[in-house]
Amino acid sequence: MVIDANAIFSGAPVSITYGAVDCGSTTAVPKLNLDVESGAPAFTNAGGPVKNTRSIRKIVPSVELTVNEFTAQKIAWAMPGATANSSESVGVAVAGLDTTLSADPALGATIIGLTSVTTVAAGNFLLVGTTLTEALSEVVRVVTKGTAGAADTVVENSAGGGLLIDHSNGETVKTCIGTVMAAPSVAGATNIKVDAVTVLSALAPGDIVRIGYTGHYESRTLTAVGTIGPSGTGISFAIPLTRDHGLDEWVVKVAALGGTTIRPVIGRIASAAYQDLVLTDVGADGRTMILTLENAVSAESQSLDFNDDPATPLGLALKFTGHYAEATPTTVPLTIVMSA
Repeated sequence: MVIDANAIFSGAPVSITYGAVDCGSTTAVPKLNLDVESGAPAFTNAGGPVKNTRSIRKIVPSVELTVNEFTAQKIAWAMPGATANSSESVGVAVAGLDTTLSADPALGATIIGLTSVTTVAAGNFLLVGTTLTEALSEVVRVVTKGTAGAADTVVENSAGGGLLIDHSNGETVKTCIGTVMAAPSVAGATNIKVDAVTVLSALAPGDIVRIGYTGHYESRTLTAVGTIGPSGTGISFAIPLTRDHGLDEWVVKVAALGGTTIRPVIGRIASAAYQDLVLTDVGADGRTMILTLENAVSAESQSLDFNDDPATPLGLALKFTGHYAEATPTTVPLTIVMSA
């Protein structure tokens, strides 16, 4: 197959998979680097380089990409030996469902099993995780109520997908305070409209709410709590929003302006711990392009700090380098596949 060099340029931000973990997407077009070392080969007993010959001695491929806040966390979690420390700011539990997971759900699952479903209903917001911190817990919304003990309760995250954290059987599941926006809002607004009176009764000036969805949320401290509906007085805050928010985006009460620091262990690690970085893109000619950086590892040590502070930058630049596999030292750790 002949690949047109003019067609392999990335045409848009790409989706990322690292070590078979779906890590979201980039916020800008990634950059592929090929550091090629060439020269005249020096053969054993030849007395020096062979005249009029050239060869490629080494190719070092690397990918530079800028990712959003959540994607960066997912990449860090997938790295060998990564550790995370975080504060409590996921959600605030209230009276209602207080149960456990009845089965071990997979990362990304949209169906979970609950030991009890007595006090759960479609539209409820649930806090999942035994340790209520940013790195170990998350909020999901019930789409369809299931039956007790069976893996048939359908849930979604704030962006409409499945579980964002790999949970285990027996972890705690509790009702938490959350609603959706009753009308769109624009950047610069200091008031939003919400859709549930039960949430307003659980909110007060000084409380903190998280507005939006994963990778697109911002948190605000409330200054006033009013009435529900698109024509109600809604909830107000002093710091204007920095982003537009649409109808039905989530509004969840959180414990505080929290943060998570993730420190991947990068350096002298076993080659077996290296993972493949896969970028799936639409090329400049419209064909699907899949770029795989094999045996990849972050080229530099990373300490990633994320928090709910609106002033925190959302983009993070990362560089990954592909390493040669011990079993195939002459095979370049990079592949590019174009769809037909």
